[in-house]
Amino acid sequence: MAASQSQQGNWERRWHPLLSQWVIIAATTGNRPWNGAVVGGTQSENETPRHDPSCYLCPSNTRSNGTENPNYSGPFAFDNDYASFSPEAPTFRDDDSSPLMRRDSNLGRCRVLCWTEDHSKTLASISRENMHAVAKLWQNEYNTLCEESDIEQILIFENKGQEIGVSNPHPHGQIYATGFVGDTFSRLRESQADWTKQHNSNLLLDLIARPEYQDTLKIAENEHCIAIIPYFARFAYECWIIPKQTAQHIGQLNDAVLYDLADLYQQMAKTYNVLFQRESPNISLLYNAPCNDHPDNANWQFHIVMQPPLREPDKLKYLAGYESGSANIVNPVQPEIAAESLRQAFTAQKTQA
Repeated sequence: MAASQSQQGNWERRWHPLLSQWVIIAATTGNRPWNGAVVGGTQSENETPRHDPSCYLCPSNTRSNGTENPNYSGPFAFDNDYASFSPEAPTFRDDDSSPLMRRDSNLGRCRVLCWTEDHSKTLASISRENMHAVAKLWQNEYNTLCEESDIEQILIFENKGQEIGVSNPHPHGQIYATGFVGDTFSRLRESQADWTKQHNSNLLLDLIARPEYQDTLKIAENEHCIAIIPYFARFAYECWIIPKQTAQHIGQLNDAVLYDLADLYQQMAKTYNVLFQRESPNISLLYNAPCNDHPDNANWQFHIVMQPPLREPDKLKYLAGYESGSANIVNPVQPEIAAESLRQAFTAQKTQA
């Protein structure tokens, strides 16, 4: 089923139990006449060199700050040369400012994660062994950073595609390890802790156990992980990958679970390419529990969220006036319909493999 055929369902609000906010399902918005901007496909692998001498992330090249990359093969990580957070951030005294002019230190660390030495690849096209090595990198980076006393939250993520605003096309992701717990993480932690206190169980594991997630909202699964579109999806083809066993963070996954997670992630990346008939842009977020000593961290369930910004192959989902002003997202595709489209695309990519 093409993405443009999946705009059904209308005028419904669905509760997002982790963010404690409403998501609006309004498929008629997807059927509006469109005279706005359209987006095209990115370069194919056949058009992209395996090594680009001008790329700051390719092996043996010199980055803009004068540092030379090693001649690496497979995943490679280093501190971001232009970091948003720093272990050398200045400190401030609370009594130096009024309640209306507060400020604090921006302690933290930013890391760049190159998935592969091959400039032409993406996580959808690297080898399975390379994908497993990427997952190991995620895990090792988390385990190392959470040992730093100033770090309270670790967000591993990938911004993929020109439409996202990526500054370098080399296959890579990033880590923002911060000295504070951000707003979304605070909400996720509070919601999961409240659920555990009320039900003596795990919110996300209860979620995927429901019949809807075993039927209409499930995209695919393997022995240890499941890929679903949440009932309360905020973006048209948003996918969550959730381990079936309790795990607060990626550091707690054994190799069998970690590699199943990597396999399902890579298959979903391929699925988006099939669905949108192009190399799909995407934002992927690895949601680990905060790594401070807050007692509610124990109720967290690790999961990955994939949020392609496309609602059709050539149309982006924009967050405009209402959504920016209210923080309530309008989803133009009913999640059950989107899940059916992704199931068909998932089967197609398996056939092509």
